[in-house]
Amino acid sequence: MKLITLIHPKLSMDEFALICQPDDGILLRQDAVWLSIRQDLCWPVQHVYALQSDVLLRKLKVPQSVTVIDDEAWVTLTINADQVLLWQN
Repeated sequence: MKLITLIHPKLSMDEFALICQPDDGILLRQDAVWLSIRQDLCWPVQHVYALQSDVLLRKLKVPQSVTVIDDEAWVTLTINADQVLLWQN
């Protein structure tokens, strides 16, 4: 499993989907947490996470399809991932 981190809300899903496999995880951080409330996106993976501190700072209510995680869970995801990537457009 790859853990792919997004930090910007600007996203070309066609380009992004090329690097994703269904068992990968996406972590939304910083302003990318705004992507969690977009209903027009179809994520190319089964697991989408958002960092709790970023969600709280922006006062978002994320859908149940996105798992909100704390820093400890973030570290665990990173340790368990085969590869950790930062996606920048």
